[in-house]
Amino acid sequence: MIKIERLIKEDIPQVVLLEEELLGDSLGVEMLENEINNTSICFLTAKDNKKVLGYIGAYVIEGEMEILNFVVDKAHQRSGIGTLLFNELLKRYPNTLSIILEVRENNEQGINFYKKNNFNVISKRKHYYKNGDDALVMMKEII
Repeated sequence: MIKIERLIKEDIPQVVLLEEELLGDSLGVEMLENEINNTSICFLTAKDNKKVLGYIGAYVIEGEMEILNFVVDKAHQRSGIGTLLFNELLKRYPNTLSIILEVRENNEQGINFYKKNNFNVISKRKHYYKNGDDALVMMKEII
């Protein structure tokens, strides 16, 4: 059974591996450990037993949210885990007025997920990622 819960220190190595595998980069062990108790950041994991299947991290300040990283293990994509994580994040911050994020321009699955959840492309950042990929900046306003 999949449980959504706050990131704990023991899960950080699994999260870093997921980020590196799926994003080609990671926020890193040090950053995650330093920020795990920061009240302006929320890190959630989707776990089956002790195995991390997905993860979302976001800054949340005065009604504004910025999604930092959002990944679901390839073997579990399109199974609803991303939706569970995203909805739990919103449930924990009911006063959120807007959400912003960057997504690789070639990440069709991610872009489709965000569009399905009423995000709109607001700009493009050329050569945003370390490998030179462009990023689309997407935003969702909650009224």
